[in-house]
Amino acid sequence: MTLATLALTGGTVGVVAYWYTRPTVVTIAVGPDDTPENRFAHRLADALVQSRSSIRLVLDVTDSPAQAAARFLHHESDLAILRTDERRIPPSVRALAVLEHEALLVLGRRDANLATLAGIEGHKVAVIGRDGRNEAFVRRLLEPYKIDFRRTELHTVPPEIPLDQVLKRGFDLVVLFEPLSRLQSAGEFASLAATGPQAVSVHAIGDARALERKVPGLFAETIEAGLLSGSPRLPDEDTETVSLYRMLVARAKLPESDVVELMRALFETGSQLGIEKTFATRIEPPETETGALIPSHEGASDYLDRDVQTLFERYSDLIYLSMSFGSLFGSAAIALYGTVLRRRPPQASDRLPQLTALRARARAAITQAECDQIEAEFDDLIDEVLRGLAGGSLSSRGLEPFRLACEQLRTALAAARTRLRPLPPQRG
Repeated sequence: MTLATLALTGGTVGVVAYWYTRPTVVTIAVGPDDTPENRFAHRLADALVQSRSSIRLVLDVTDSPAQAAARFLHHESDLAILRTDERRIPPSVRALAVLEHEALLVLGRRDANLATLAGIEGHKVAVIGRDGRNEAFVRRLLEPYKIDFRRTELHTVPPEIPLDQVLKRGFDLVVLFEPLSRLQSAGEFASLAATGPQAVSVHAIGDARALERKVPGLFAETIEAGLLSGSPRLPDEDTETVSLYRMLVARAKLPESDVVELMRALFETGSQLGIEKTFATRIEPPETETGALIPSHEGASDYLDRDVQTLFERYSDLIYLSMSFGSLFGSAAIALYGTVLRRRPPQASDRLPQLTALRARARAAITQAECDQIEAEFDDLIDEVLRGLAGGSLSSRGLEPFRLACEQLRTALAAARTRLRPLPPQRG
C-alpha cells in the first residue's frame, strides 16, 4: 500500500512537473527563406534549443517582409521584425531589441548642392527598394520642405541593379537605406568613389537632428569617414544622416518569463545570431526611457535590469504541491527553496542602470565639458568592472549586455561631441 501510494504520488508530481517544464511555443512572422530576417529567426530558434530554454521559437514564413508585418499586426503571431517607419504600429506592441540600423544614403556627384534634403528638388532621383515603401517614406520626409514634385522625379529601382548602372541611366541622385552591418563590408562603393571628375560622394543631411525630432521612427546617425570605402575614402569625413531601425517586437501580452528567455538568447549568445556582413551583427537593447517610439516589454526591462523572477517564484506552485505529499518530497522542496533563493553574486550587468543614466546625460549634453565629465565617469566604471572581474568579486555573467550598453554609450558620446563641435568658419 505504501509503495502504491509513493508511486501514485511520484507519478502525480511527475505529471505536474512535466506540465510546468514543457517548452512554450512562441511564433515569429518572417519573410521568405532568402531574407536576412528569416535566417536570423532560424538562428535564434536554434540558440533557444541549444541553451535548453523553456520556450521554442516557431517560424511563420510568409511571402514577403511586408506580409510578415501585416500578420503580426493582425495578431496572428507573437513576434515580428518591424521597421520603425511602419505607420500602423498599435500601442500593444513592445520592443525587445534593435537588430539593425538602416542608414539613409544620398549618393551623387560631389558638386551637387545638397545641404539638406530640400536639395533633392529639381533632380531625377532613384530610390532603391524591392517595393514602393522606401519611395513612399522619402516622399514623407520631403513633405515639410514643400518640394515641387512637378520638377522632381522619384523612381523606385530594384536593388539588383548595380549602383553605377543606376547612375548611368540618367539619375542625378540615388537614395538608399542600407544596413550598417552591410556598409562595413560592402565593396561596390569603392568603384563609385574612384571614377575621376564625376566621382560619387555621400551627401550629408545637414538637418538630421531636426528630422529626428520631427519624424517618428527616424534617428540621427553618423556615417564614419571611410566606412563605405577605405581607399579612396568614402565618405571623406564623418557624415551626418538619418536612419530607420529594424526592431524585434512582441505583443504586450507575451509572458515576461518568455521574454526573459528570448532576451537571454539575444544577448548571451554573442555573435552567433548575426547574419555575416548583412544583418544583426550588433544587436542593441531597446530604448527603456519614457517616450520611446515603441515601449520596451516589461520582460525586456526586467532582463536588462536583472530584476527577473527567481526560479522559486516561477515554480512555487509545484514546490508547494510537492511539499503537501509528505516529508519525503517536502524535504526536497525545502532544499530546492533554499538553493534558488540563495543570494546571487554581483554581476557585470548590474552596472547597466549606471550606463543607461550616462547615455541619457550624453544625449542631453550641451557642452564639451559635460562630455568630458561623462567620459571620465565612464572610464572609472570600466576600471571598476575590470578590477572586479580580475579579483573575482564580480561575476562575468551578463557581460554581453554590459558590452552592448558600453557601445551605445560610446556612440552617444561621439554623436554629442560631433553635435557640439564648432562650425568651421565660412569662406568669404
